[in-house]
Order: sequence, then C-alpha cells, then structure tokens
Amino acid sequence: MKPVLSAETLLVKIPANLLEVSAGLSVQAVRLMLGYYQLMAAQENEAQLCLNFDLRDSLPGFSEKAVFDQALEELKQAGLMLCYPNPEIPEQIYLIPGTEQGKTLLLNLEERPQLLQELKKAFVLPQAARPTVYKLYEENIGPLTPYTAELLRDAAQTYSEEWLEEAIKEAVHYNARSWRYVQAILRNWKEKGRKRSNEEDKRDHESFRKLYLDQKRGTGK
Repeated sequence: MKPVLSAETLLVKIPANLLEVSAGLSVQAVRLMLGYYQLMAAQENEAQLCLNFDLRDSLPGFSEKAVFDQALEELKQAGLMLCYPNPEIPEQIYLIPGTEQGKTLLLNLEERPQLLQELKKAFVLPQAARPTVYKLYEENIGPLTPYTAELLRDAAQTYSEEWLEEAIKEAVHYNARSWRYVQAILRNWKEKGRKRSNEEDKRDHESFRKLYLDQKRGTGK
C-alpha cells in the first residue's frame, strides 16, 4: 500500500509525517518534495497546485531537466506527488501533493477539466522580477509556456544574455515575432559574426529570413 501524506502540517508548512513517508527516497526526490512545499508556502495567497516548470525554476540544483524528471517520477511512483496535464496544453503539467485532499482534487480535475481555471496556481517570481530575456519574450513574441521557457533556457547554454536580448529585439524590428526567427538570427551571428552597418543589416535580414523559412519547413539545422 502506498503511503499517504498527513493532512496535518508543521510550522514550516510540510506534512507532519513527511520524514516517515520519505524513507527510502533518493536525496533528489526529498529535495524536490521539500522545494514544492517551500514554493507553496511562499505564496501570498494559498495555492492548490503549481506547474512542474515553475517548481523546477524555483529549485537550485535542478537545472538539468533529466534530474528533475527522475526525482519527480520517483515521487509519483511513491504516491507522494500527483500530476495533472493541462488538456489544452499538454506540456503544462500541474503538481498536486499526494494528500487525501490532493487525490480528491486530482479526481475532480479529471472529471471536470474546466475546474483548472478556478484554482489558484503557485508562481515563482513577481512579473517585474522575472529574468530579462523572459520578459522580453513575453512582451514581444508571445506567452511564455513551459515549452518556450525550456527553449530559452537551452539557448542560454549557447548564447550570452546580451545576444538573446538583441536577437529578440532584432526580430521585433523586422516584425518577425517568432522564436524560430530569433533562433535564425542567433545561428547567423554564431556562424558569421554580428554585423553593424545598415547595408550589412539588410543582408542579414535576408539571411535570417532564409534560415527561418528553412527551419519552418523542417530543413534547418
């Protein structure tokens, strides 16, 4: 029989029997579970669930997606963390604690997906404090989904923050508000270097557009 988390909480807002049900879990799984309750406790208003993307962003040491996913899968198998994928946006997966109340909430969501719109979701940072590149993307390209945020994080492994910011601004300048176009700009700069003159700027636009169209057709590398 899988362990069930207690409904009672300690002063730090974690289940009173957390240590008991954590026996046998890996260090990473325990850290993730503690991080979940820390995130939920930090909310100004009580929240019922949070996005796995937001939880990962709030936890130092979980920059590698594979590490986070493995720890989360361990908690799911133990019944200590429940997951509900948004039917409209499957990459958005909401996390719910494995308490009796959490199980009831998950059942209600499965029966009435529209309930998701009524629940309070936890968040990591106020909008004004989000990383600059995230803000630029949201303000100029479109809504920041877990998928696009993952793309931005991956791009940050290759390109500097300055390049990411300038590439987004460049895409806006040409009214090409697409992440694929931003990627085309970054790849062009990486391969050919950044140009500064107006004449070179025009030639760059044609190069960016060609790369963008190639990527859109699935032939870009």
